Parts: sequence; structure tokens; C-alpha cells
Amino acid sequence: MVKTLQECCLACIARHIASINRLGNYLSLKHKQMLLERMCWHELLTPENLPSVSYHLFSPTLQRINLSHCSQLDDQALDVLAKSGCLPTAVTIQDCPKVTDKGITSLARILRNVHQLKLKRLKHLTSGGLKSITSDTLTSVNLRKSDGITDPGIIALVNNCPNIEKLKLCELHKLTDTAMAHLAETLGSKLVELDISDMNLVTSASMHALAENCKNLRVASFESCVRLDGSGLVEMAERCALSSLGISFCYKVAPQQLEVLVSLLRARGILTNFEAMGIGISPLALEMLASTSCLTNLSLCGVPSVTDDAVEMITRTAGRMLIELDVSNCLTLTDRSCASIARHCKCVEVLGLRNLREVKGMELSEFFLDGRAKHFRAITLSGTKNLPPSVVETIVTHCPTLEVITMAGLKDITDDIAFSIAHHCPNIQQMSFRNCELTDTGVCEIAVHCSKIHMIALAGIHSLTDKCIIALAENCPLIEELYISGCARITRQAVTYLKDCAVHRVFVNHSIPNAPFGLLMAKDLDTGEYTRVDDMDLPAIQ
Repeated sequence: MVKTLQECCLACIARHIASINRLGNYLSLKHKQMLLERMCWHELLTPENLPSVSYHLFSPTLQRINLSHCSQLDDQALDVLAKSGCLPTAVTIQDCPKVTDKGITSLARILRNVHQLKLKRLKHLTSGGLKSITSDTLTSVNLRKSDGITDPGIIALVNNCPNIEKLKLCELHKLTDTAMAHLAETLGSKLVELDISDMNLVTSASMHALAENCKNLRVASFESCVRLDGSGLVEMAERCALSSLGISFCYKVAPQQLEVLVSLLRARGILTNFEAMGIGISPLALEMLASTSCLTNLSLCGVPSVTDDAVEMITRTAGRMLIELDVSNCLTLTDRSCASIARHCKCVEVLGLRNLREVKGMELSEFFLDGRAKHFRAITLSGTKNLPPSVVETIVTHCPTLEVITMAGLKDITDDIAFSIAHHCPNIQQMSFRNCELTDTGVCEIAVHCSKIHMIALAGIHSLTDKCIIALAENCPLIEELYISGCARITRQAVTYLKDCAVHRVFVNHSIPNAPFGLLMAKDLDTGEYTRVDDMDLPAIQ
């Protein structure tokens, strides 16, 4: 697939916006919003273009504003946007290092009617910027990784926006129980979803406040909140209507407390998603968890008590309902677990089997061969080094809806597997082939036939050249992430070409300390192959 005509036109307009007269008169609201988005992605908000962007795109009718991944966006641009008089319902400012409190304060003037607000990864945003935001219509807020925010900012935000229902505060390391207690009291029963992952100052006092005030809290994630013990979680299970709970890496939760927690969640009968990676879970807790009537998603990655017997019990009890199951890094598992999954899981769509050193996976074939995999979406196999390529072949040839597959470090993953993916998995979006034995031929075949790729990891494959990057650039316009560290024969020029061709901003990890000095690759017009030319003995030009 190549870019649509619409995307080609938008790209052309974005690059020549300063020279097109009366452009705003010919663009619909939808296309103004799309054009603004793409100009940010491709770093086109230059000082030369900003007056034209302001005149043509900063329209009073703007409803959805997405300004992401742009090192050029600054407070001045946000002030100009605010003066346009638009009243958007959804605003995203993400990964813009020049944006500070001053810009957010200017933007706050047009946020009276906003419903969804994302201010993510803004390293200069502090509580001062949040205090200026006031909206009675705001229901969803995401402040992930804007780590300058402290308690006063969150307190002011919930005071000024009292109808927030969904709140993501992941990786805000300066927040404490003070902010959590206040937001619980202020938002109360209106709060439905809360994510405070990686907030390492929060303790169980916050859980008690949430349990007391937020009766309608349904989705909660406390991953890596390392100061939490089980007492607050138990109270939440008693008082809140939790249907999804994430407590991965909450190491202070004792196994006995976890047993009480799981028994309360089971008694409620509404739990559908449970994530408990890397913590101690007793066999009794696993048994109660498996018998929870509505459980569809279960992540037990790295849980020491997950043995072959435990997987047999879980799949036998809950297998008919499970849609997602992750037992990666449970190092004692063998092929008995694969046999249990194949025998009991009737509708699983996502399977995590990473780093299982005793697993060969032949027993999984039954699941993929008998028609149950027709809706299968994702499987992660990275690090399960004894898995033979024949199992991977079976998976990819019987999963037409496959979107994600990771095979980093697997043996004998060659172009044959790449060709199978290319011809059987047209919907694939994410792939990892790190340290596999692919060549340009295999990657090019995938690029030509799998045009929906968003992420591909090829790090450590030293034979790859610019040829595969050019193929990705010309056939996969939706690509957003590319991992090619160690691929010394891939040049930065090819990577730049891919970035220019893509619709979205592309994150590229391309560290090549092993690259020879002065490396220069070029296409041989006779063979079509990309070869080194810096070390050739070329005749001097007379």
C-alpha cells in the first residue's frame, strides 16, 4: 500500500503552506485538523510557516487539536492558537519540549468546553500551568510523564474541573497521598477510571481515601506503586465496583492480603481484567482468581507460583472465558502448560509466552490448527529460544487476523518465516525480529504485503541495508516505530527518507557504534542491491 491521495495532498500542502493563497477557504474543518497534526509530526511549524498556519489553520471552528512530537511548538504558538477563539472538545499536547506553563496558561482560555485533555511528556509543565485550567465539561485527563507536576497542581485541577471521570497520572513521581486524598474527596463517585502507575510516593492511605469516596471506580492501575501494601487494596475491593485492577510489581502486597483481595473481587463477580506481574501469589489465590466468573484478561508474568499445575488449573477453570493470557517469565513452565492452553482455551486472542526456556511449543499446534485461532490477534515469543521455526510457521499461517508477533532471539527465524507472515498476515501491525537471521529480501517482502505496520524491530541484524528501509518507506506509510540499532549497513539518509515518507512522526532507535568510519551505501543500478561504495577503487574524474 502506498499513501492515499488524501495523505499525498496533505503532505504537499504542509510543505508549501506559506506559498498557497487563501488556503483556509478551500479546506474543510476535518482537513484543517489533520493538516495541523501532520505539520507537528514532521517539524514544519517553523517561524517562516507559523504566520500561515495561524492564518489558515487556527480556525474558530477547530474541535480536535493534536499537537504532538514537535520540538518547534512553543508558548508563542499556543498563545496565537488561543487568540483564534476556537473552543475545542479534545486537546492533545505531547512531547513538545518548548512548551511551558506560560503556553498552557494561554491555552487554558479556550478550554472551557473541552471534554478530553492530554498534556503528556511536557517536561516544563508544573503545577502553575495546571492551576489555570477551568472546565465543567472536562471528563478525561491524561498527564502521563509530565513529571514537574506536584500536589498543588492536581488539587487545583480537580477543584476547577470537578466532573473528571477518567484520570491518568502515570509516572508523576512528585505526587503524594495529599493530592490523592483530595482528588478522591473532590471527584468522589464521579471517578470511574484511575491510573497512577509508577507513583512511588503513594501509600495505602491513598487507597483508603479512594475506597471511602470513589464507589463507582471501575478501572484502577497501581503498577509499580512500590509503597502500597494490601490493606488499602482490600478496602477498595470491598467498597468499589472494580472490573479491572492492575497491581503489577507492588512488592509490599503480602500473599495473605492478596488472598483476601482476590476472594472479595471474586465475590463481587464483575472482575474482567487482573494484572499481577512480578508479585507473590499463593496457589489458593490463583485458584480463587481462576474461578472468578467474568475473568477475560489475566497477566501473571514473572509470578513464581505459576507452574505447569497452576496453568492447568487456570485454563481448565477459566479457559472458556479467557481472551488474554500472559505467563511470560514464569521460568518453570514446560510444554505441559502449552498443552493445557491448547486443550482448554476456547477463545483466547492474546498470548504471552516470553522467556520460557523449557518450552518448545509443539503442543500449541492443536489450538492453531483446529480453527480456534480465526480471531487470534497477538502472541509474544521473544526469548523462548527452544521454540522451533515450525511452530512459528503454524501460528502465522493459521492466524489471518494476527496483529502482533515478537520473536526476538529465536533460533532459525529466517526469510522463510518472513515470507509466511507476508502472505498470511495482512493485518500485522507490530513485529520484533531482533537478532534473528533475516535479510533484506524477507523484510522487503513483509513491507510490500503488510502495509499496516506500525512498529518493526530489526536490531542486531547486521546484514540489513538501506534496501529494506526504502521498501518500508515506500510501502508502509503508517509506521511509527523502527528499531535498527546495530544495523551498521543502514545509513541515516535512508532513515531520514523513511521519516519523510511516513504519515506519522517516526521514532527511530539507530545506534551503530559498530559502523565503519565513512560508511557510504549506494544502489547498484545493474543488480538493484545496496552495497558499500566508500571503499571502492573508483576511477578519478578527469
